[in-house]
Amino acid sequence: MSMKTKLIAQSIKKLIIALAILPAVIFSIHANAVFCGNCATEWTQIMNNIKLAASYAQQVQQYQTQLQQYQTQLTNMRLNPASVMPDKLDKLINGIGKIMSAGNSIGDSMAEVDANFSKTYKDKLTGTYAENFRTWTESSQDTLGAAMRAAGMHRDAYASDSAALSALFAKSQTSQGTGAALQTLSEINVSQIQHTQKLENLISSQTLAQSTYMAEQNAKQQANDDANERIGSYKLDTYPSASHSKF
Repeated sequence: MSMKTKLIAQSIKKLIIALAILPAVIFSIHANAVFCGNCATEWTQIMNNIKLAASYAQQVQQYQTQLQQYQTQLTNMRLNPASVMPDKLDKLINGIGKIMSAGNSIGDSMAEVDANFSKTYKDKLTGTYAENFRTWTESSQDTLGAAMRAAGMHRDAYASDSAALSALFAKSQTSQGTGAALQTLSEINVSQIQHTQKLENLISSQTLAQSTYMAEQNAKQQANDDANERIGSYKLDTYPSASHSKF
């Protein structure tokens, strides 16, 4: 099994485990909501975060598939640069750029979700994930930025990743030829595939962490409720009510 296959398998496994935890936790939350006035609202928010992460993970998997399809197209184009159709090339560049932008948007969103979660629940682990998502986004953005800097260009001069990629390809094609320009585009796309794999794994790990936190906190709440119930029963047995007094 290749390293790439192992990473994808690990991501899927983590996500399955995280989602598997939810039904039991949700049932227990509703069963114990009466003991904690704000618990139901808090757990609902956490569950929404987990569902959002699961949705993002699914999107990222789709992005990986699309980028790999683009890579196949790029490989074929590089083998025969003279046959490249401008409209197909423009569509491919636009697709890669849109996926890059969407991935960065997901990274930013997950960083914000985890930062808010950590602040609200004082959970250091999710605070670490927030920083990991920020680092991932910076690394992903620098893939294109570095290529443009090497070509004497600046990413900030363009409104979108698609526009920046298109400008970079055009300049590379003019100065080095179609083959070299396709090679540059291919290298950027390969890097983006690797980034999406890392993002999927990060989202899956984060989802598992929040699901585990949910389960642990609910278990603590249940244990506290059970302890209070035992104390209450002990007091009733030890100190009978006045209505049972001989006087």
